[in-house]
This record gives sequence, C-alpha cells and structure tokens, in this order.
Amino acid sequence: MQTLLPLKDARVLVIGGSGAIGSNLVWRLLAEGSRVGIFTLPGPDLVRMRGHESQVEIMIGDLTAPESIEHAIKYFQPRIVYHLASSVWARVAGTTQADHLRVSGLGTLNLLETLKGKPETRIVFTGSAAVYGPGTLLREDSPIAPNTVFGACKAAASDLLRTYGRIWGLSTVELRFFMPYGPWEHPHRLIPQTILSALDGRDLPMTAGTQKRDPTYIDDVVEALILAGTKEVKTGSIYNIGSGQAVPVRDMVQQVFTLMQSAAKPLFGELPMRADEIMEMSADVSAARRDLGWEPRTPLADGLSKTIAWWKENRDFVTRILAK
Repeated sequence: MQTLLPLKDARVLVIGGSGAIGSNLVWRLLAEGSRVGIFTLPGPDLVRMRGHESQVEIMIGDLTAPESIEHAIKYFQPRIVYHLASSVWARVAGTTQADHLRVSGLGTLNLLETLKGKPETRIVFTGSAAVYGPGTLLREDSPIAPNTVFGACKAAASDLLRTYGRIWGLSTVELRFFMPYGPWEHPHRLIPQTILSALDGRDLPMTAGTQKRDPTYIDDVVEALILAGTKEVKTGSIYNIGSGQAVPVRDMVQQVFTLMQSAAKPLFGELPMRADEIMEMSADVSAARRDLGWEPRTPLADGLSKTIAWWKENRDFVTRILAK
C-alpha cells in the first residue's frame, strides 16, 4: 500500500513558481498547510503572486546560475522540490534555441548537483509531451523522437534526472504534461487568446485547426503534481499527464466561442500551419492511474467554462502580465 509524505508544515520549494502552473500549485500547497518557497526570475510573472507575498517566501534567482540555486536550497532546506522552470515552447520574440538548452539542460544539472547529497528530498520535474513527437495514446516507453529543440532539451533533462537518481540515489519523479490549461495562463496561449477574442468580439485568425491536442484542466494537473510529490513511488518514475483524448484544435476553439455565445468567430485557415507542427498528440495515462491513483476528472466543457469565468473576472491580468 502506497503511503503519502505529509504536506502539512512541509517545506516545499517551487522553482518557476510564479508561472501559470506554478502559481496554481502554490495556492494548493498553501491550502494544504505547506511552508512554500518560490524560486523565480524577476519579471511580470510575479504579478500572479500579488496579494500573497506574506504567505510565501519569494527568492529571486536564476536556475542557470549554480550559486543562485545553491543559495536558495541551502537557505530554504526544502523537503520537496518542484522543478517547473522552463523555456517557452512556442515561438516567442527573444526566445532562442540556446535558451531551451540553458534552462532544461544547464538549469536541471545545476539543481541536481545542488541536491545530490540530499536523497531525502523529493524532486518532481515537469517534463513535456514534446519529447515524443506525434502519436496517439503515447506511453512513457514510447520512442523519444522530438521534432523541436525544446523537446530535445526536455528529453536531455529527463535523462539527467534519471542518471542522478541512479548514481546519487535521489528521489525523482517526472510528469510529462500534454496540454495544461486554465486560470493564470499567458494570454498569448491558445485558449486564453480564444477567450479574449470572444470577449472583445474580434474574429480570430487561425490555422486550419486540424492538429489534435490532449487538453488537461489545471486542477487535474495540480493534483498530479501533489501526488507526484507525496506518493512513495520508484525513483526515476515517469508519468504522462493528459486527458487521454485527442481533440482537434478547431473543436476546442469553436467550443469556446459557442460557450460564450460570441458574435465573433474563428477564421480557420487564415494562418499557415507551422512546418514542424505536431499533428496529433494524446496520452496513455494508465501508469499515473495505477501508481499515483490519479485521474483526469474535469471534462473539457467544464474546464473551458471555468476558464472563461476566470477571464471574465480577471481581464486586467492581460495588461499586468504584459507589462515591461
């Protein structure tokens, strides 16, 4: 029978804790009674922490600088470390291929070097479905065949994690996310962009939308993170986290406009498909179900409705997160 490591009063460090997934995880950890530290770069992402600064220990630092993460670990002495730091998968101005390697490669190496004498500390790494390339109901033992540099660097981080686990006895777990969505996402991502277009009554230029993704609501993602941080599982374990359903992007987008009863509409085919676009991705989540007791519990319509309601109440997040 698997046991749970206690979260109440546990010292939990969330690296990348001011991002969309990290902030949702932080709220859950606080509700569980954990003592939460956030290690993050300075910048607009910190607006997600506004009003909660007294509840968390915020450490400004850079995972790619070894002395920075060494100081944070030594100071905070975490029992659980969530490594959510990541470069941006999508093409965003200013993001280079070298950024992917610095964050996923060098940053992960720095963290593992810092923790290699602490086998009692659980390390949860947020990997990505991008390591696989295209496929339906992909399993954790599916071939590693990324078609982006981002995916290749995530795969390198995965190898580092398991290698340090074998050599140094570290307690490591990797979750490979497919398409998390929900409150606090960056407005440039697919679902927020669609919601904001509908709210503004603007038609949304898009690709044909025939590519399929596996959307997972943030509450289910956070539950997977909590279980990965507390369940007694074999070190080096990897778990896919998705809904198990491949949904065409055009169907997700159309569902948002329909739920919002918007007069605006998606303009499918107005934009070209990316040359390296992955046309179909979905997860086999049987391993997470078996070992973690995790289930994707939120139907897409419910998750979209909750996300729409959040954006209606938080329109100002756009200007705050885009502030320079």
